[in-house]
Amino acid sequence: EDKKFQTRSESLLKHFNDPALIYEKGKIDGMLRFLLNAPIEKPGLHSSPLLKTAFQKKDEADSVDIIAMVIQMGRDHGLPSYLNWRKFCKLEEVNSFLALQSIFKPSVNISDFERLYESPEDIDVFVGGLSEQPAKGSLLGPTFACLFAHQMAQTKRGDRFWYENFVSPSAFTVQQIDEIRKTTMARIICDNTDTVTHVQHHAFSLPDDYGNCPLSCNSTGIIQPFNAKSFKDEEKLTTLPITKETIEKVIRLGLNQWQRYEEGEGRRISAQIADTSPSALLSHALLMAPKKESIDIARTASVLREATNILVTGNGLNKDEKLPGLDVATLQKILPQIDIGSVIGNFTPFLARDPLPKEQCLPEPLPCDHTSKYRSYSGWCNNLKNPKFGNAFTQMRRLLDPAYDDGFDTPRTRSVLGSELPSARKISNIVHSDAPKFHVKFTHMLMQFGQILDHDMMHSPISRGPKNTILNCSSCDSAQTLSIHCFPIKIEPDDPFFPAKHNDGRPRCMPFARSLLAQVSLGYRNQLNQLTSFLDASTIYGSTQCEANKLRLFSDGKLNFTDLGFNKEALPQGNQERDCRSNLQNRQRKCFVAGDERVNEQPGLTAIHNLFLREHNRIARYLKQINNFWTDEKLFQVRKSPKMKKSELYFQESRRINIAQLQNIIYKEWLPVVLGCQNMEKWGLMPQTSGYFEGYDDQCDATISQEMSTSAFRFGHSLIRGVFSRMNDQFQNMTNHVNLTETFSNPSPVYDKNSGHMESILMGLIGASSMAFDRHIVTAVRNHLFAKPGGPLTGLDLPAVNIQRARDHGVQGYNAYRKYCGLRKASTFSDLRDTMTSEAVTALETAYSHVDDIDLFPGIMSESPTRGALVGPTLACLIGEQMQRLKKCDRFYYETNDAMVRFTPDQLVEIRKASLSRMICDNSEYAVNIQPNVFLMPDDLANSPMSCSELPEIDLNKWVDRDYCLVDERVVNRGKTKRITPCVTCTCTLEGPECHSITIDDCSRLLRDYSLSDIQKDSVCLIQCSQHLKKL
Repeated sequence: EDKKFQTRSESLLKHFNDPALIYEKGKIDGMLRFLLNAPIEKPGLHSSPLLKTAFQKKDEADSVDIIAMVIQMGRDHGLPSYLNWRKFCKLEEVNSFLALQSIFKPSVNISDFERLYESPEDIDVFVGGLSEQPAKGSLLGPTFACLFAHQMAQTKRGDRFWYENFVSPSAFTVQQIDEIRKTTMARIICDNTDTVTHVQHHAFSLPDDYGNCPLSCNSTGIIQPFNAKSFKDEEKLTTLPITKETIEKVIRLGLNQWQRYEEGEGRRISAQIADTSPSALLSHALLMAPKKESIDIARTASVLREATNILVTGNGLNKDEKLPGLDVATLQKILPQIDIGSVIGNFTPFLARDPLPKEQCLPEPLPCDHTSKYRSYSGWCNNLKNPKFGNAFTQMRRLLDPAYDDGFDTPRTRSVLGSELPSARKISNIVHSDAPKFHVKFTHMLMQFGQILDHDMMHSPISRGPKNTILNCSSCDSAQTLSIHCFPIKIEPDDPFFPAKHNDGRPRCMPFARSLLAQVSLGYRNQLNQLTSFLDASTIYGSTQCEANKLRLFSDGKLNFTDLGFNKEALPQGNQERDCRSNLQNRQRKCFVAGDERVNEQPGLTAIHNLFLREHNRIARYLKQINNFWTDEKLFQVRKSPKMKKSELYFQESRRINIAQLQNIIYKEWLPVVLGCQNMEKWGLMPQTSGYFEGYDDQCDATISQEMSTSAFRFGHSLIRGVFSRMNDQFQNMTNHVNLTETFSNPSPVYDKNSGHMESILMGLIGASSMAFDRHIVTAVRNHLFAKPGGPLTGLDLPAVNIQRARDHGVQGYNAYRKYCGLRKASTFSDLRDTMTSEAVTALETAYSHVDDIDLFPGIMSESPTRGALVGPTLACLIGEQMQRLKKCDRFYYETNDAMVRFTPDQLVEIRKASLSRMICDNSEYAVNIQPNVFLMPDDLANSPMSCSELPEIDLNKWVDRDYCLVDERVVNRGKTKRITPCVTCTCTLEGPECHSITIDDCSRLLRDYSLSDIQKDSVCLIQCSQHLKKL
């Protein structure tokens, strides 16, 4: 950003005691720019030759050796020797020069010390301190670190005007303190220079494209500006000519057409030979299975699809009932506006909906209870004005209009040149071929956490046949001979892995069924998300009341679990996974059950599911321990709910805390790695460091976008390793790794006690690097996805499925989203070189006939990462747009300032300490030493592994729920104020105690009212009455 400024070197010797340089225009800014970008010399015994001739005047021989002066100054001031200070710091004793070898840096020559000093006891503290090996993550060795920390602690404690002291009259208000705590060196530089326009947010660390990239001084999210407000003294559409009768007619005709189609499709499926053996077709169909609620919606959507077709084509309508000649774009906009609510209800009895279960799975009470601080499972009433926003079982939204071939339903299959688009498998072979390259900075946990996050936000089921039968769309002509919902992927004659024909000469295609219909109006086809859009840990708790009930223990607020002996708190077992391959090997190795039925998809996913279950139960156990006085009657009085039993409150509060931790990890740890700090700033995604988030928008809809679901959030497929590492508690590789191709829908490795079961898989995720983010994807998921065990040529191609899914959903091509995201729309393939390498552009040009044909997934995966980010600009835009809505459209977002649902200030401080590393420490038997950010590979300086006990820990005692507050073991009843110490009073509020200092006007009276020992223990008293106390 500051490339226009030239660099000029100046000798420091010329400028000792001479500030003339900074009088020149722009030199202060230039000096600051240099200081922000120049690395330091690491502390040690070395020093610049300039420091030995410091302050030497021109043509004079006299000079000062600053290093010698410092050593001499220490002796002059009578400083004890180096070894005495080691004793002061309670460090390991040293009895000989030889013993220093393990303490000093390897570059230090011990013989020099033996030559200069008669005894180790004589070593000057300055020399010895600089010689020490720095502690991990520190610039200083242990002695200097001890002395420095001791001095800074004394400086803080001994300063009556320390900014956080709450002693009147010098105390700041809470609001003023919050503003002061925003202060950073970066902000000060930005506010006080003329030409420094970009600064890294950690100004004392060098710019780093990944974690410390330079940000614009105009940004307000990370380099937050100072707001002086708290320091101000108070002063006093087109309409269609269509009738209700016509609407009734087209829906009746649509119903008849759908019923005829259902009957015909049922006969064709019955004629097929069913294959229930494990296969990619079966696995994929079961993982993407529609829930009962989805199937009910799809029946209505199917009728509306047929009705739309009749209305658009005019088939079966009289001349006066047909629509006027309008273009597709206009019809796409106005058809959904036609009110069908009063008509469609007349036909629902003919749709064969399943009766509601005895237990209501999707309660939708109205009016919404704005006082409840607990989320519903389905997302209902998250938005009080629009209760359905972001709900489970609602259709996805679109950032751009659909690009169906016919404008309404037919998948995108045509090139802008009129020819057929290349097969998704062909594109996969050309653009996404395997090119093994590991990322040097990011761990495999980056991928794994991304997958469970994906499963928390979206699940678009695929179509089924009548009676919920699986569609076998493996035949190339299945769209004509089996179901209109078949959309098989063609295998080209030159495919490097799959033969283009079967042994009997039939052409080979990869099975692919279109996503389940979900449109709720006339118009174009839309698809369903059967999960809540919100980041609400639905992977753990489910998206309906019925799912949640099946996962709960209904005792002490815990989730159900299985005791496997070696894993005391494994996921519960069950038959949720209907293609359980571990059962085939060992009947005791059952598949697991969770809030999302894809839990057994691969063992890494199973392991992190287990981690979050353990965390919920850990929280529940602690809440019961600190709030064991709760009674059902007490809960009724406090919570005003006759149904809120004691176990229910333990559960809901544990769920609430677990969700908040998840959101903090997403926005504070995971997302910055993916998007980089500049994109985090652009989309307003960085969590606050203090205070509450005030950006909730009750007009905004969190619903997942088609672009996010079909393409953007599938970026993690590039990070997948074909082999998952197993590691022990020392991060050493174990021999029995997990081969991904052998463990789809097969949790057997989680049962392998001798190989460390889930613990070694978890350690492998944080100890091994991910694959590099690029357009290349490993063979394990490109040729062998869900392959039949031992069966050749039975797998799917994941990137081909991604491409086909976006075409199925009518998602526009990559070039349209370049424009949407503010990039220049490409006219030629060469125009893509602004965001892609030449090799990536060549691959796309080989695959496609025109730049507008490029599908969204291969386009965004071919972009080079933006500065400091994992992903490229268009992908960052699509993810940023979605994650912004998931933050500002969520009434329960963990930093919300909504008084009815927010955490107390103290609780929010604790939630902000949450990290995935700490969660692993608290719930893993293997985790002893771990890097603070588990999405990044360990690094001795920036991400050095440390003991679990050193990682910040959430203090759950902040959730003690009593009618009183405990302050220094003193009880203050809620709503009352008590003098806790001679000079401090505390008021007990609903959100905890609030304490304030007392201004002492008469110290003599204070001594009469309180004992001298109590006064001396109170720093507020000592500060105000220090002169009076000295006389005693």
